Amino acid sequence: SFDPAKLASLSPATVEAWGLGEEGSVRYWSYHLLRSGFFVAQAAAGIALTRTRDETADSFGYLTSSVGAALYTEALQMFRQDWAFIKKGLYNEPYDMDLRHRQFDPLFILERARRFLREAPRTLERRTVGETDTSVWLKSSLYPDYYLNTWHYQTDGWLSSESAGVYETSTETLFLGQQDAMQRTTLVPLARHLKGKDLSSAKIMELACGTGRFATFVKDNFPAAHVTGLDLSPFYLQEARENMAHWNLLRGDGASGGGKTAGGADFLQAPAEDIPVPDASYDAITCVYLFHELTPEVRKKIVAEMYRVLKPGGMVVLTDSIQVGDRPELDEKIDAFTQFNEPNYSDYVRTDLGGLFKEAGFTCDAKELASRSKVLSFIKADEFFQ
Repeated sequence: SFDPAKLASLSPATVEAWGLGEEGSVRYWSYHLLRSGFFVAQAAAGIALTRTRDETADSFGYLTSSVGAALYTEALQMFRQDWAFIKKGLYNEPYDMDLRHRQFDPLFILERARRFLREAPRTLERRTVGETDTSVWLKSSLYPDYYLNTWHYQTDGWLSSESAGVYETSTETLFLGQQDAMQRTTLVPLARHLKGKDLSSAKIMELACGTGRFATFVKDNFPAAHVTGLDLSPFYLQEARENMAHWNLLRGDGASGGGKTAGGADFLQAPAEDIPVPDASYDAITCVYLFHELTPEVRKKIVAEMYRVLKPGGMVVLTDSIQVGDRPELDEKIDAFTQFNEPNYSDYVRTDLGGLFKEAGFTCDAKELASRSKVLSFIKADEFFQ
């Protein structure tokens, strides 16, 4: 049965805290409950396709046991927190609630669902049998060794258009539709840091941007700023380019009467530990779900690069998985994610991130919990104070 104590470290919520009587709440909650319901159904379908194989039959417990109930309850709590941040004016209502967004196009939905339902049985089977060959199809000296891995047991790792096309759907399904809301918490410290500043010449980098979906939320909230999406995969950068083009069609210069002036966006293929841009050239860097996939040595190199690339007074916002101690009631099973071919995860959850950034010269700023994710912000000291 479902144990409410599993949610002990999430903020308690009264009826008022859900904001159900506030302007816009019906629209927000209707959209997110529908969206979450879709991903729950998709998760059930993906597992059902796999259950024909005896060795993966127990995976159905993901939805039918208290684990699934706890995850869905957490999704609701995450939406409550997301809505509260929106009402505080920390960031905009999600632009993808616009009915013109392609995610409401039946053909787009069917294509993404088709890709997921083809990939899910493969991923679950590899995880269940503990597949030992985690190499990818491409052998290349252009990529670091740690990168050439089938992360999450996903076909081709980061190195195919098929992988890039299914990634968003797979991860949202894993978290039952709350991933966007978790990631949007990244905007909280960024909004506070940039409040009142002229962003017409500002530059924000989304480091390891992947499909660029979060970069579109950055752009939607800071349209005057120039946004750079950096990633090592050309396949994911192509997806990021398409996501940004769709944002521009709806909300940017491409929108009819959109009223927003887009400050531009570009895409850069490079490793996060060797960013090919000048020193002190960016005002802010966001980085979402990268650090848990890195070795300690690479993490240290990336933090040093962040410091080099940021202007004095600039901010890094790091969003990733919770770590040991963030939610003590989950510590016992915090290493379980290693089962999804995450070889560096156990080291990550025990890494002193604050110490890592302070060693590079940063000042610790703030911390936010966002369900199974955490958001940390760091400031590069202004030269005047150095």
